[in-house]
Amino acid sequence: MSPSKPISFGPPPYVTEGQWFRTHDALYAADVHRFRGRGISGTSHEGVDSIVASGGYAGDEDLGDVIVYTAQGGAPDEDGCLTADQELTGVNEGMLINYREGLPIRYVRGLGIKRGKATEGYRYRGLYLVEDYWSVRTDRGHLMWQFRLAKAMAGERWDSGDAGDAVGDDVATPLQQAAARYVSTQRRVHNTEEARAIKSLYGNTCQMCRIPLVVDAHGARYSEGAHIHALGRPHDGRDVRSNILCLCPNCHVLFDSGARLITDDFKVVDALTREVLGDLHVEPGHQIDPACVHQHRTRWADRSQDV
Repeated sequence: MSPSKPISFGPPPYVTEGQWFRTHDALYAADVHRFRGRGISGTSHEGVDSIVASGGYAGDEDLGDVIVYTAQGGAPDEDGCLTADQELTGVNEGMLINYREGLPIRYVRGLGIKRGKATEGYRYRGLYLVEDYWSVRTDRGHLMWQFRLAKAMAGERWDSGDAGDAVGDDVATPLQQAAARYVSTQRRVHNTEEARAIKSLYGNTCQMCRIPLVVDAHGARYSEGAHIHALGRPHDGRDVRSNILCLCPNCHVLFDSGARLITDDFKVVDALTREVLGDLHVEPGHQIDPACVHQHRTRWADRSQDV
């Protein structure tokens, strides 16, 4: 195996979206993918910079602008079904860095897939962001981790290069630009009219920790609308008030990451320690759909048993 090139996020130089490549060697030569013969490029501490998908997992979905990508590992059989549990280690753990920091992934699709091999070359599909991740149990009972990748917005500028190239306080590094873009996108997603109504009902105070986040001298509070049953494929939750919580940013991240779960009787549980932290505060005018709460727990099969 040839040595890898330094990790680099963003579009490959001199390559256009939709460009076709015959082999992995050609992808390597064009700086699209840093490894020959390996489907994912990245590390647990730097993130993932590129993926070459060749249909190796039965749980994958390619919907164009949205991709459901199955994590590595689990010893898939010839039909792409797991024969063992997957773990959030190695490059799978690296995907979480992309999720948290908004780092883009170069996505390449193998063509003419036969038995997990691309027989008709590869096509560069552009940059994608990790919007969500979750775990489920397969029909055979194995733990499977999946990620939802969404196409980066057209015209987005991704700068590559050393973070030290930034000059002046108003010039952000590429990683800072990526993180800011991600946060901006998430705020748009979670700031719908229905979410604003729920936040107003609770006076912008978190339903889990009940600690108001005061952001100015006049006492203004900040909160976020958290969808319980996640929106978008493959979850397809609805943007309705019965599916929304008012949370502070900390509890929102913990909830979206499956570190906080809610029981059917609205207890808040630390999913990592199994400790019951208290009751979810629910105002009389807020009817939370129990089916949404149950669906959220099913997204975290590795930690929701007996909760």
